[in-house]
Amino acid sequence: MADFQANTRPFAELDRAGRTRRLRRLAEAALTAYAVPVARLTPLAHGQNTSFRVDGADGHRYVLRVQRPDGPGVAQVRAEMAWLSRLRRESGLVVPQPVPTRARDLVTVVADPAVPEPRTCVLCHWVEGRFVDERLSAPQLYAVGEFTARLHLHGARMNGLDRRRVDDLTEFGRTQVDGFSAAVVERAVAAAGGDERIRKAVARARAVRAELGYGSDVFGLVHGDLHQDNYLLHRGRVHVIDFDDCGYGHFAYDLAVACAALAHLPQREELKEALLDGYRSVRPAAATTDPGVLGAFAALRRVQLRLR
Repeated sequence: MADFQANTRPFAELDRAGRTRRLRRLAEAALTAYAVPVARLTPLAHGQNTSFRVDGADGHRYVLRVQRPDGPGVAQVRAEMAWLSRLRRESGLVVPQPVPTRARDLVTVVADPAVPEPRTCVLCHWVEGRFVDERLSAPQLYAVGEFTARLHLHGARMNGLDRRRVDDLTEFGRTQVDGFSAAVVERAVAAAGGDERIRKAVARARAVRAELGYGSDVFGLVHGDLHQDNYLLHRGRVHVIDFDDCGYGHFAYDLAVACAALAHLPQREELKEALLDGYRSVRPAAATTDPGVLGAFAALRRVQLRLR
């Protein structure tokens, strides 16, 4: 009886383990679209998306990501995979390498009766490395800065992909021509319980965006969520994963996110300087590293996380 009830309960009523079990069955179905001999499937994380480690019978490892239903749509996920493919091929940066399906598509959409809506799934080769936080060093952050600058050099050329803006405040904001319009800001302030600091942070970010402009030296396709859980260190090199939030924005947004993620560390100032020095070693004239600019985007990021 217990097993029957577990299999028939609405998906929304399941706990994390229950949802992961349902999504595992969907993941198994998704893998049939790929020419990958699967030996073992292991859950990795269940956050906004759900990921599984795939151990292939061919000795290779992969990651299968099952997309959340309220996240980027099929076309947007396909655009993300297209950028990753070009990054691997054209820049030499180590990022996830998408695996095409047998039909040569970079995504597959799978439905399962036990999951309320079809899910977009992608398969990528495993990225080697280890996550570091408390023991991060200045040379490591210098390398992260170099990586970020090279990522932005490539992102400056990636026009026309179907990806959102990374600086939108809310889902409502994404539906407006001006993501910082008065109507968007009013809704954001209301959602934050009337906190007027929201309005000030948005006004500051708007002014900085206008000052920077939208030339390819300051604006393009960016990672959108560059912090310690999304970059790994391997044999002296930086490897970056999880481009699910990638989109168009000012390059300073990426650096502001990376700097803000260091705030809990005692050596944060040294690490921030190393990060920016590494960035300037590739892009020496970048207005992106100006402290006032970074502060404005860091404040905007805090607002976004609060309203998420």
